[in-house]
Amino acid sequence: MRSNRALNILAFAWLLAAGTGGTQPALAQAEKVPSSSHSYVPGSPTYYRGMHGESPQGVSLFRKDPNLWVYTREVAERVGMPLEWASDELKGVAAAAYRMERMGAEEDCGWGGNAQACRPVMQCVLELYFDRQAHPLPWAPNRQVADFDWQTISSAYHFLPANGWAPAPNGDTSRGSKKSPHYPELAARSPFSDPQTGEELGWGARVIAYDREIHSRYAFVRLELGCQGVIGSNPNTARSLYLETSKARDLRSRKALPDSSRPFHEVFLPASWDARVAVLRKQNLERDNNFYQNIWNQVNQGERK
Repeated sequence: MRSNRALNILAFAWLLAAGTGGTQPALAQAEKVPSSSHSYVPGSPTYYRGMHGESPQGVSLFRKDPNLWVYTREVAERVGMPLEWASDELKGVAAAAYRMERMGAEEDCGWGGNAQACRPVMQCVLELYFDRQAHPLPWAPNRQVADFDWQTISSAYHFLPANGWAPAPNGDTSRGSKKSPHYPELAARSPFSDPQTGEELGWGARVIAYDREIHSRYAFVRLELGCQGVIGSNPNTARSLYLETSKARDLRSRKALPDSSRPFHEVFLPASWDARVAVLRKQNLERDNNFYQNIWNQVNQGERK
């Protein structure tokens, strides 16, 4: 299953596919594209730079990339993405992309008692692209090859709870409960499990989409992060994401995890990338503060009248 919101995922997969054929050029000398602040590997695919307005010919219309990327130098070469975002410090994943985005088309309104004062509902997501050969993941058996959280692409949550969940075709009347194996939410059943015990594994963040075979070489996982979470909260700090059991995560949060305990997979994100996320978070915080200050000023002006 795939949704329209997965188009950006498929676009990156297309980039990956576009760079898989032929002899790959050397990384020794970077190619500077005219009218661009980025450098590219000579002879690498030009799809990315063309889409985002960095082709040598120049374009009048381009698509802005909202992601903060970090990837291996091999990916920069294979896909033709800017070398400035490549990092030799990235471990456990081929590429990662962080962004803030709207959660659907709805907005929260009524701020300061003004029905016209509205703000979009935002979420922060982290997309991870794993090399299926270099980063084999413990995928749970008997799960779909690809899946997504239905609540991120459907408005059904508006009317289903009020009318009662319709039973599944097998007569499961507990479909509306997370205890049900048919609960229609991806996060209720992790796509990862311990190969020995079958215990579910998680990243410490909600999985809202995945595709085990998005590309012949790559797998994809999309996580929903708190916009006020750890990533980007302290600039120049490297971050690690662990795929592990809930018990291990609890022990890790209490710093009581035994030294002998190892996660099933670790993604190491470099400090240089974390610092870029921190800048984005600071900009978002400033926008929030300006919005709230404006609402406060309007409320005070109303009281003085």
